[in-house]
Amino acid sequence: MSTPIGIMGPTDEELAAQATAGSRSAFEELVSRHNLRLFHFLRSRSGSDQDVEDLVQETFLKAYRNIRRYDPRWKFSTWLYTIAVRIMISRHRAAKAPAVALDTEGLETPAPGPQELLMRKEETGNAGNIWFLARTLRPNEYEVLWLRYAEEMPLQEIARTMKRTLVGVRVLLHRSRLKLGKKLREASPAAGLAEAAGAGQGMSACKKEMKHVVLHS
Repeated sequence: MSTPIGIMGPTDEELAAQATAGSRSAFEELVSRHNLRLFHFLRSRSGSDQDVEDLVQETFLKAYRNIRRYDPRWKFSTWLYTIAVRIMISRHRAAKAPAVALDTEGLETPAPGPQELLMRKEETGNAGNIWFLARTLRPNEYEVLWLRYAEEMPLQEIARTMKRTLVGVRVLLHRSRLKLGKKLREASPAAGLAEAAGAGQGMSACKKEMKHVVLHS
């Protein structure tokens, strides 16, 4: 989803074009816009917040190095999330390789990074929000919900990002909404819709569809 800046600033795609032409500040603005949103998305499959921060940084680094390959026919967010998914898949494949024992004696536990601290604060204040519950779903179910309702991606672009067929995305999205609707009712039958109403950025469409799921599934 392009940040709706309107007359106050350029769209993501315009910033990407400037970055392609060599503007570092334009790319830094893209990082600022998508940093936390990408962190939310990648968190579903990573073992720790530090791992997520590493994935976010790696995604932006790869995007910066390959910005000239960006195709403006697609939303910048679609291209960025496609890079993130590919990196995530590569990480998981590498994790399946035989583990090598490491000597961890004397190593200190790293202090939580800024993204982790921000996420902790958010969850402390909004422990019942819809995205908190969504992260209890399977990773691919959370991801399809995030791309559709937080990023407002068209189904075709979600299919491209997640490397699925359009039919597969429709089925996954329907199943994910049903499961999340059930979790909302179980968490608080009377307050489920009220929680959904405060779910945050990009959820206006989700509230309408989730209301149907909660009431009729």
